[in-house]
Amino acid sequence: MSNLENGRAAIKAYMKENNIVMEDLATAYGVSRVRMQQILDGHWSGPTANQTILEIIRDYRIRAPKE
Repeated sequence: MSNLENGRAAIKAYMKENNIVMEDLATAYGVSRVRMQQILDGHWSGPTANQTILEIIRDYRIRAPKE
């Protein structure tokens, strides 16, 4: 299974481009701001964290830049 580093980076870039703050994203997904930060920084991992990353990518339709 992937470690989802590319997904984390894509979410962070999307947040920056669209002025989405950590608190808003955390609230939308029902976790604390600290937990969301840990998930996006890779400090908290495992199936639940990975599922959260994938859910965010799907919900916001975040895609890798085309080369």
